[in-house]
Amino acid sequence: MEERAIDRFMFQRVRIGKIQFQIVDLTFILCLFAFAFMIRWKLMPVESADYWGFLEGWMTQIRNGGGFRSLSQSISNYTAPYMYLMCLVSYITDNDLYGLKMISVFFDYAAAFAVFLIIHKMSGNVKKSILGMAVLLLSPTVILDGAYWCQCDIIYTCFLLYALYFFLKDNSRLSLIFVGISFAFKLQAVFILPFFIIMWLKRRTVKLPDFLWIPVIYVISSLPAYFLGRSFKELMTVYLEQTDTYPWGTLEYPNIYALLGEAMPDMRHAAEVSGAGTFMTIIILGCIAYYFYTKKIRLTNELLITLALFTVALTVYSLPHMHDRYGFLIDLLAVPYGVIRVKRLPVTCGFMLISVLTFMPYLIAVHLVPITYLAIGLLGLIVCVGLDLYGQMREMSV
Repeated sequence: MEERAIDRFMFQRVRIGKIQFQIVDLTFILCLFAFAFMIRWKLMPVESADYWGFLEGWMTQIRNGGGFRSLSQSISNYTAPYMYLMCLVSYITDNDLYGLKMISVFFDYAAAFAVFLIIHKMSGNVKKSILGMAVLLLSPTVILDGAYWCQCDIIYTCFLLYALYFFLKDNSRLSLIFVGISFAFKLQAVFILPFFIIMWLKRRTVKLPDFLWIPVIYVISSLPAYFLGRSFKELMTVYLEQTDTYPWGTLEYPNIYALLGEAMPDMRHAAEVSGAGTFMTIIILGCIAYYFYTKKIRLTNELLITLALFTVALTVYSLPHMHDRYGFLIDLLAVPYGVIRVKRLPVTCGFMLISVLTFMPYLIAVHLVPITYLAIGLLGLIVCVGLDLYGQMREMSV
């Protein structure tokens, strides 16, 4: 059969940097980006409770305070870097809702590119890498969090994805710098630290002095606000104040505390259970670190992504005071985990389904599935990843 001109054109090869694409790949990426944006654009007018309850008022104070000059005031419970972005929005557009959501949309695409790089580094397969971008951009978790809810979890998680990419490239400094940038935006960046500590123990990429970049970048990121008049003590203690905000064992997140009856507002022994749970988390992660440290295994990139997903999921599941959106990083890590071996995609979809059902009580004020059932389902998914990790370790034993 004679080859059509369009076929010859679409399968021509184009090199961008060190990666070789076909025209059909680039065409698909453009269509993916366009339709992913159209999905988000349709959701832009939605005003969530978080927007009109918090963000709208904060933006009003920023505008009344003179944009960046308002940084001298304590307006929100966010750290300085996100406040810089909010101030920037006040200069660019009068529509605060659209402006704030567009920040998250920008980082949706930046995170998708990070996933592309991670999967390409792991597999060298362009089409799998593009599939990873598509899964992230079309993920209901990602779409709902930013374009619908007007939340910004994609920002700190995006930087953690780049941290993982540079880790896979054996660049300790850049990797920990990106962790530091992520931490400057949100405390939940610490969920990835158990993985990096284990990697330091195994002498894989991570160098101990590079951990200092995390507090250094946090301090540097706060300096513009400090020079504009904000109290240095306030800037340094934002996370300490946040930890006292939610006393419940779990704030609608389906982890072990939901099974123990410590969900908001039904807590019975919040302080006691939370304290015990924190030590339990440390012990569990310590056992994993001990096992990895003493086990002689070949650390493939696939095994490392599995370990990152497992440790993050286990941390969020066992730590107290988890918010309904704190599993966001789990879903993003599940994308390269699932795409690299398609048979794991049901696990990726399972994590995303749990997240969507976890969002619903806040978004529509309805528990579609009882939180205890979701906690059991999430535990099952974590066990699946753990068994997969154990199987990979047995295969890679030396």
